[in-house]
Amino acid sequence: MGHNWVLSTEQNMQGIITDGNAAGLSNHYIKPNDSRVIGATDIIGGGKTTEVTFKTSGLTAGTDYTFFCSFPGHYAMMKGTFTLE
Repeated sequence: MGHNWVLSTEQNMQGIITDGNAAGLSNHYIKPNDSRVIGATDIIGGGKTTEVTFKTSGLTAGTDYTFFCSFPGHYAMMKGTFTLE
């Protein structure tokens, strides 16, 4: 089992999860070149660390962004809100 961190708009989350499940573990449960993904990490295991870098210039203040783990089933509990101020 592993975890990752994915950032998208709230309305794109479910589509990214559905397509990511089909893409599988070898693609870190994210469809390759998915333009709906703003930022993401690889799947990592327990005790591991990772970092993510993404541009905020394309983000809009007041828009609902969501971060979540795209590992199958994890998004139900492993998610939160990302706010640009």
